Amino acid sequence: MANPYKRLLALMPTTPRQVGEVISISGSRVRVDLVGGGVRTCQGVAEVGGMIFVEDAQIVR
Repeated sequence: MANPYKRLLALMPTTPRQVGEVISISGSRVRVDLVGGGVRTCQGVAEVGGMIFVEDAQIVR
């Protein structure tokens, strides 16, 4: 039987998921104003003014 703590850690994501508002789009590149502060450039499909989730520089739904 595997260590229960290691099994729990395997369920946790390795990169954080952040929330932000799309401020501009240029092709497939999207600039996002993050809720916790800061601006990040990501790839994916979104609309200006929309709230999105960002994980590892990719837009996730």
